[in-house]
Amino acid sequence: MTFHGISNGQDYFRIKADFSVKISINDSTRSLTKGIVYYDKNIKDLIYDISFPKIEKWISKDTSLYKINNDSLYQRVTIPSINEFTVFHLSLNAGLNDFGLKNSIYKIDKVEKKENLVLSYYKIPEKVNIPIAQVVIAKRDNRLESVIMVGEDQKILSKQFFRNYIKIDAFEFPQQIIQVLYTTGSRVENYQVTEFRNIKINDMTNSNMYQVNLKKYE
Repeated sequence: MTFHGISNGQDYFRIKADFSVKISINDSTRSLTKGIVYYDKNIKDLIYDISFPKIEKWISKDTSLYKINNDSLYQRVTIPSINEFTVFHLSLNAGLNDFGLKNSIYKIDKVEKKENLVLSYYKIPEKVNIPIAQVVIAKRDNRLESVIMVGEDQKILSKQFFRNYIKIDAFEFPQQIIQVLYTTGSRVENYQVTEFRNIKINDMTNSNMYQVNLKKYE
């Protein structure tokens, strides 16, 4: 694993890492995606440079996901504006330990300790129409351990587990994220396991990789 030396107090603004995403749906369909991810919190373009199963780029910007192959845009999808709530943005802004909820519309309702975990319960204010009614986060040694999202019917919508943290001075980042999603109307569990390796912080040697000129594809 490669670390760039960073002095205490320095701003963490850029992250690069090798990634792999394994998806298992209903224990029958499986997929693997590998590549390099780039994110600069000031630019806010989330760029996946995919090498497997085929060479292409995925760029998440504002409310659009662009998919590019052979330097040609083949798909543009409207998505929620999520980049500022990703593990990349939250880690670079030292906001991962509360999953960014401290500065969200969710309000903390209860805090309790169970063994070596601290559980914080966040609820959505009344009259706000959002399908996620409650978020429960667990912290161990002030590091985010898990996030559980609960719907209005008190059914669990998803679970995320954050594991194998690295630490570079004050910067911390989980090298593995396990997400459990539930099929609508059933309790069938679908799994997504994301792993990161060769993490670099504040990489200044490949600045052109952190931003894509999307105008030429529009």
